[in-house]
Amino acid sequence: MIKLKELLELRTMGYYKTNEEVKEKHKKRMKMKTSLFDENLMVPKKSPPENDSNLTLKEVKELAKIKPNEEFVKYGDDVKEAFIPLIEKHELSVSNEILGRIIKESGKFIMSLKYHYNRPRPFQVAEFYNIDLNGTELDSMKTPSYPSGHAIQGYLIGEYLASIDPTHGDEYKQVGEDIAHSRIVAKAHYPSDKVYGKKVAKFLAQSMKK
Repeated sequence: MIKLKELLELRTMGYYKTNEEVKEKHKKRMKMKTSLFDENLMVPKKSPPENDSNLTLKEVKELAKIKPNEEFVKYGDDVKEAFIPLIEKHELSVSNEILGRIIKESGKFIMSLKYHYNRPRPFQVAEFYNIDLNGTELDSMKTPSYPSGHAIQGYLIGEYLASIDPTHGDEYKQVGEDIAHSRIVAKAHYPSDKVYGKKVAKFLAQSMKK
């Protein structure tokens, strides 16, 4: 039986315990200048489920049931590269530079949200409940969980490419969806990280300067 003290520890658990643990490169990213987006852009906030909620436990149990797929996870780990085959297939005139700028500048808002919520990663909550996630360890999952940065960037680039080439818009958006889902398969994120990530991506896509 879980004791009250343990539940309180779970409720207050964060990815980081103190602000001193925040990496300097992430602090710089949150303060970076942007040209594609208004630097003072206020992204709509939506709090994640509480760590000790039934919803979070349900999400962790759902993740534990997903079969590992390292090839799919690796495919979605590099957001820009995942879109290249489709860009080349449709001979879309989009430079690596603009894709890189979208990824880099969106990181300002992603990091700000991640550190605002400081949600622990699924493996941290899973350990509390003694649940084996059998997830994939990635260098790209060493920040707070909420929202999913890969989901935001995948959906965002999908929306951007669809705006340039509406004829094949569904294909670009599907790549974004695949990238977002790959993070669930990796057990790097809760499904709710992905859901909020999609909302943030939609907002950033609409706010991007023409």
